[in-house]
This record gives sequence, C-alpha cells and structure tokens, in this order.
Amino acid sequence: MANASTAEGAALWCFNVDARKQDQLTGTTSSNAFKHVRLLLKNAIIFPEQRAGDEEALERMQKAEACAITSSSEFILRFGSENEKHKHYRDVSFADIKKVFGKMIREGKLTLQLGGGQGGGGKTTSAGELLLCKGDTRECTRLLKLITTMKSAPAAEKATFLSSIGKCSCCQSKRALKEKKEEEREVKAKERERAKEEEKKQKMMKQEEKKEEKVQEKKTELVQKLETLESYREEIRMKTEKYAEEREQMKASKKAVKALQEQIEDERRMYAKEKKDLATEKEAMETERMAMNVERSRLNAKIEENKELKMRVEREREVVEEKQREVEKLRAEKEELIGNLEREVEELKQSRKDVSRSTPGGSGGGSAKKKHKSRVAGDEEETPPVADFEENKKFPKPERTSTDSFYSGNNNDENNEKTFKRKAPASAATPNKKPSPEKKSSQRKVVLEDDDSSSEDATPEKFESKNENVETEEDREAARVVAENEARVKKMREAELERQRMEKEREEAAKAKRVRARAPKGDAERHFLKKSKEEIQDEKLQDKEHQRRRQQLAAESKQKSIMYTKATAKRWEYEEHRKALESMKDANENSMRYGSIPWPPESNIFLFNVMDDANERKMKVNVALKFWHPDKFRQMFGDKVAEADKEKIWERVQSLSTKCIQYKTAANARGYY
Repeated sequence: MANASTAEGAALWCFNVDARKQDQLTGTTSSNAFKHVRLLLKNAIIFPEQRAGDEEALERMQKAEACAITSSSEFILRFGSENEKHKHYRDVSFADIKKVFGKMIREGKLTLQLGGGQGGGGKTTSAGELLLCKGDTRECTRLLKLITTMKSAPAAEKATFLSSIGKCSCCQSKRALKEKKEEEREVKAKERERAKEEEKKQKMMKQEEKKEEKVQEKKTELVQKLETLESYREEIRMKTEKYAEEREQMKASKKAVKALQEQIEDERRMYAKEKKDLATEKEAMETERMAMNVERSRLNAKIEENKELKMRVEREREVVEEKQREVEKLRAEKEELIGNLEREVEELKQSRKDVSRSTPGGSGGGSAKKKHKSRVAGDEEETPPVADFEENKKFPKPERTSTDSFYSGNNNDENNEKTFKRKAPASAATPNKKPSPEKKSSQRKVVLEDDDSSSEDATPEKFESKNENVETEEDREAARVVAENEARVKKMREAELERQRMEKEREEAAKAKRVRARAPKGDAERHFLKKSKEEIQDEKLQDKEHQRRRQQLAAESKQKSIMYTKATAKRWEYEEHRKALESMKDANENSMRYGSIPWPPESNIFLFNVMDDANERKMKVNVALKFWHPDKFRQMFGDKVAEADKEKIWERVQSLSTKCIQYKTAANARGYY
C-alpha cells in the first residue's frame, strides 16, 4: 500500500474527476466515490521498491518509458487513491473500457462502460458495469481524449499526446505551493544563519570590551591600593606617637586605680555584710509570703463557697417568685370566676322577679298547679342521677354553662370552677374556631303557658340538642387534629425514606468511584506496567541509595544532637528556667536585651535530667519548640525586643529552633516518641 501511494504521488498525468460505480442491470449506484483519476505505468507499480524514496527520479523514469512506448508498455487508470485518508480505489486498464458516452461532457459528466475481464489490482470486471465520472468540463474532455487516444491511436501519437498533457490544475497548484514553501524555508534558514553569525560577532566584540574593562579596573585598583598603603603608613606613624603619649597617661592613672581598688575592697566587705542581712530579711519575707498565700487560698475557697451559696439562694428565690406568680394568677382567676358567678346569680334573681311580675295574680289554682308540675318535671329531667352527677363532678363537660348548673339544682362552687377551667383550654386549642356567643340567663325562656305536655318538654329537648351539637363539634375538632398528626407522621416517614434513598445512591456512587480509581487510568499507567526489568532494577537501586542517605543523615543528626542534649540539669533548675521564661511575658516594649533573656545552656538546651523518662523528655522538647520557634517567639516578644540587640537575639533564637527540630526529627526516626 505504501508503494502504491508512492507511485500515485509521482504520477505524471492526473485528472480532477470523481467517479461512482453503477450496476447496469439493477441501476444501483455505489455510495463510495473514487476521488481523482491518475494514469499510471504498470511497470512503476510492479517494481516500486527501487525508487520509492525519490519521487522526481520516479517521474523522470515514467516519462522516459512513456516517450519510448513499446508493445510491452501497459498503462492503467486508477480511480481513487490508497493513501491514509482515502483507501478506496479502482484500477482499470484501457482494454476493459468497452464504450465511452460523452453526450453530457459539457455539463462535466462522462460515462464509461466496462466489459468482463481481469481488471487492475487482481479484480474481475463484471459485464454491464458503468463508471459515472463527474468533474470540470475541461478535465472530462482531457480524460475522454486520453481514453480515445490510448485505445485506438498508434504508439507515436500516444507518445506525442502523453508529452503534451500533464497534471491537473489542482495538483499543479499544490506542487507550486509546495515549491514556494520550500523556497521560503530555505530563505528563512539563510536568514537565521546570517543572524547567528552577526550575533556571534557582537558577542565576541562584547567579550573583548569586557576584557579591556577588566584590565582598566585592575589598573585603577592597583593605584588605589598604593594610595591607601601610603595613607596607612601615615596613619600608623601618627597613632604610634599618640599611643606613646597615652602610655604615659596610663602609668599615671594606674596609680590612681590602685588607690581606688583599695577603696572598692572596703566597700565590697561592707556590701557582703549587707547582703547577709538582706538574705535573712528575704527568708523572713518568703515565710510571710507563704503564710499570705495560704491565707489567700483559704479566703478564695470561702469566696467560692459564698458564691455558690449566693447562686443557690438566687435559684431558690426565682423558684419562690415563680410559685408566687402562679398563686397570684390562680387567685385572679378565682376572683374572676366568683365575680362571673355572682353576676349570673344576680341576673337569675332578676329574671325570676321579672317572671313573677309578668305572671297574672287572678289565675286559677288548677293552672298554677299545672305550671308547678311542668316546672318540677323539667327540673327532674334536667337533674342527672347520682352516678352521672359523680361522673360530671370528676370530668365536667365543656358544654355545661353556669345557667345549666343552676337550673339542674347543682349550685356547687367547685363544679363551677372545674367547668370554667375546662372551657378555657378548648378555645385556646382551637384558635381558628369561631367562639359561640355566651348564653345569658335573660335569654332563657321560662315556660308560663299551660297548654300541652309537648310545650312543657321543649326546653330539655332544646338543651339536649345543643349538648349534642357541642359534642359533634368536639368530635370534628378531635378528628381534624388526628388527621393533621397522621399527615405529619406520613410526611416525616416519606422524608426519612427519601433521605435513606439518597444516602444509598451516594454510597453506590462512592463505590463506583473507588472501582474506577482502582482501574488503569490511561497511557501513563499502561506505560508504567510495560516498564522493562532494567528500569525497575534502576528504580530499586535509587530507592536503596535514598534510604542509605537518609540513614546517614539521621546518624549525623543523632551525633550532633548528643552534643547539646547532655542530661546534666536538675529538676529545680528546669522549674526556675520555666518561671523565668514565663516572667518575660510581662516585660515592657523595647526592654528585652540579649543578657536579660534566660538562654538555656549550650550543652543541654532542653534541661534534661538523668531521671527523665520518654514522656517527660517529649514534654520538654515540645515546650522548648513552643517557646523558641521564631514565629512563636516573634508573636510573644516581637515588640518587646530592644532594637540594639534585635539581630543578635534573632540569630540565637533561630539556632535554638534548628537544634530543637533536629533533635525531634532524630528522636522520631529512632522511634523514641
């Protein structure tokens, strides 16, 4: 395939025409088109290995063979190409072409009828097969003339015709563009070489200039050194004279110093005596301070007890006040209830008086007895039996009003209070429910007529129907509350199921992600899996070398850490050192000098003790790192360090921090902590 594509690229004659295969019997046309047509010499395709790398040599040889056409020279038409982009082609010899139809050649169409026989590329040409060619009118005309000439013309005319035609305009433009690009590439390469040469010359000139400048600088330096030497000589001479004068003065002052030393010795003895007195006074003050600390701790404990007692009294006072507020509230409710009951009693008395006034005085005794009987019968019907009375006393019904209790003959204050308290929560539990208007005693109709028994029994039936309506409303309210609770429980259950479903989906997604993470991830992993044994061995050797270097560094760090971690300190020394460090936090700004900081000794920066175990050593290391770390030290004492000693202090802090980190790293590597 590579040889065929090489021959196609080197073809001398080509035509910008596309072709499709059509079966003449069925009339079906292939959807695959053969792009471009080339005239090839069959010998160039059979033996292309000798000249596959040189397209120009192949073209010259094909042209020479085409000009010297013999009976053995055989040409074929290749429809399509076999390059990497288009791998669909068809080879047709001129002997396979039976007929050519050029009626529609002005429209850029040409039809070739192929006969049965052996086609190019080892394919058998079926009888009745057509090749429908389509392209530019000029290209179709060239192809038609080529076919007619190669089929019927003698060899001399064929050679003349082949020498007169060439490639199509498309291929010629591509060839010209390629040559133009090659020329531009050569011009750019020459320009780059010229620029490199100029740059090289400039570089050499700059180097020479630098050399001259260096020589000149050396000369000036020598002159300056000579001048400085002369000035040093003069200065040394003057200083020698000055030192001689100072020596004489020092001899005189030495005598004065000796006298002062004797005086200082006397003062020192006096100060030693005062020091002993101060030490005695200090011990007494220390004893007094300890006693004061004990007294202070006792007073603090007493203060804490008083605080707890005060808090307990406050809590009890709050409880008492809360109970007092509840009692006041109950008292106000009871007073309100008593006032309501008194008003109802007054209204009932007034209604009875009104009834007695409205009754005529001259009525017969029979009618009065009848009215009395009807009222007594009504009272008996309204009065519940003993068992119902006890039940109502324990569980009073909310629909009972003060007037009902009065007419039933049960005028008990306790029952009235229970009835009032039972009615209040019902209105609070159903805030959206419209409250029913209060029933007044004046609205109650008293039976004064003595007509029929049906009129006498109207009032109890009316009260019973009202009680049934109230019970129905309570049942509806209870059913509504139950339905709301069930709906809320159902909604919560659905939310829980949705949460479980989403959690399950998240777990499945995480599991799939982990599975994808364990799978090979592309070219990088496949390349890693295909590494040779030599590369793996090299990596192992590099790892061993790395481990050896780490062990060597750890051993060196251990050797260094031994120099500044000698366990020579005592416990009281460590405690005094800690107190001194903590006292530094109370220093003023710009007051910390290098000598005022309690630096640890160089041989034992952590103040280790011989009796320290691993935990105590670890604690001391962490405390030292927390204090001497540069960032922590700057955060605590950045504004307290004096400007004169700032650089010296920071250098010492950095050195201590480095030693602490080295020791901790070595200890962790050895597994001590």
